[in-house]
Amino acid sequence: MIDGLVTVARWDLKQRLRSKRLLVGWLIWAAVLTAVAGFVVWVWRSNSSSQDWTREVAPTVFGFIVLLMLSFALVVVPVFSGAAIVTERESATLATLQATTLRPGQIVGGKLASACVVAAGFMAGGIPALGIAIAAGNMSVGRAASCLLVMYAEMVFLSAIALGWSAIASRAMVSTVMTYLTVFTLTIVTLLMFGCFTATTKTFVGIRTWQLPEQPKLAYAAELKQFFNDHPTDDGALAPAPPVTACEWGPERVRIHDRSQWFWWMLLINPFVIVSDAAPLPKWAEGDIQKYTRRTDFDPLAMITYGVRTARLAEPTEFDECFTTDTIIYDGTNLFEVILNSDGTFTVEFWFSDPYVPRSTEPVTQPPSPVPPRPVTVDTPLWPIGLTVNLILAAFFFALAVRRVSVPYGPLPKGQRVA
Repeated sequence: MIDGLVTVARWDLKQRLRSKRLLVGWLIWAAVLTAVAGFVVWVWRSNSSSQDWTREVAPTVFGFIVLLMLSFALVVVPVFSGAAIVTERESATLATLQATTLRPGQIVGGKLASACVVAAGFMAGGIPALGIAIAAGNMSVGRAASCLLVMYAEMVFLSAIALGWSAIASRAMVSTVMTYLTVFTLTIVTLLMFGCFTATTKTFVGIRTWQLPEQPKLAYAAELKQFFNDHPTDDGALAPAPPVTACEWGPERVRIHDRSQWFWWMLLINPFVIVSDAAPLPKWAEGDIQKYTRRTDFDPLAMITYGVRTARLAEPTEFDECFTTDTIIYDGTNLFEVILNSDGTFTVEFWFSDPYVPRSTEPVTQPPSPVPPRPVTVDTPLWPIGLTVNLILAAFFFALAVRRVSVPYGPLPKGQRVA
C-alpha cells in the first residue's frame, strides 16, 4: 500500500519539478517574505523611541508573516491540486495508472502526498522571516511551530478538497474554479454571513454606566486647570488625584445591541481564525486577552482571536468608566486625559498646555467596582473545532476522488471519459 503511494507521489513530483519555475518561485517567495520582515523591523526601529522596541515589533512581524503565508497558501494550493486528476484524464495518462496494480486510494493518496511536499516547501520559505521575529524576542519557538503545524494541516485539507473537485469536474478550469470557490466560501463567505446575520438581528437594550457625575467632573477640571497654571513646567509637583470615590450610576440609556453570540460559530471554519487561535499567547495573557491586546502595540493574530471570542459573548449592559483606563475630562474649554498606570498612579495630560508635559498623581486606592469583571479568556481553544470540520470536509472530498478514480465507475456524464 505504502510502496504504491510513494511511487505515485515520486512520479507526480517529477512532473511538477521538471521545470525550474517552481524552484525560482520558491526562491522569490522566501526572499519576499524575508524582505518584508526586515522592512517592518527597520520601519519600527526608525519610528520607535522605546529601549525595548525589539519585543514590541516581534508579535507584529510574526503575525503579519503568518497571515501572509496563509493567504499565499490559499491562492497557490488550488493551482497545484485543483487539476491534478482531470488533466491526466484529458491527456489520457490516467489510464496508464489505472491499468497497473495500483489501487485508487494509492493514486489519489500519492497525488495528495505530492501536493503536501510542495506545500511544505513553500512553508519552509517563510522560516527565515519567522526567524527574524523569534530573534527579536517576546516570541517562542513553540508558538511558531504550533502556527506552522496548524497552517500546514489547513493546506493538506485544502489539497484534498482540490483533488476531490479535480476528480469530479470534466475540465481543468472547472475544477480550479470550484476549488477557489471553496476557498472563497471558507474565508470570505463565512465572514459575510456572520456580518449579515448579526446586522439583521439587532435589538434595543437599556445600559447603565458607572461614571463621574457632571458636577464633580467640572470641579476636577477646574482643579486641574489651576494646577497647570500654578505649575507650567514639570517641577516635581504631583497633579490632583481623580475623585474616584465620587462615581455613581449614570442615567439609563438605550443602545442598539447585536446578537453576535448567536452566530459567532460561523467563523470557526475560517482558516485565518483557526491559525490565529492556534497561536499560543504568553501565560499572563491567557486569563484576559483584552489586557494583552491593550498592552501590545499590534499583534494581528491576537486581535483576530480577541475579535472572535468577544463575538461569542453577549454585549454587556453595564460599563465602568470611572477612571478604569483612559478618562477624558472636558469642561467645554479645557481637555484633560487621565490615564491609569499599573502602580495605582495616574498620568494627567493637558492637551492645550504649552509646554505639553504630562504630570503624575500620587497612588490612589480605587473602591471596588459595582460592574463585575468581564475577562475574555483563551483557556478553552476553539481551533480544534474548526480544524475538525475542515478535516471532515477534506475526508469527504478525498473519498469522493477515490470513488471517481475507481474502474469501473458506473454511468458517467455525457462527453466525459473514464480515464
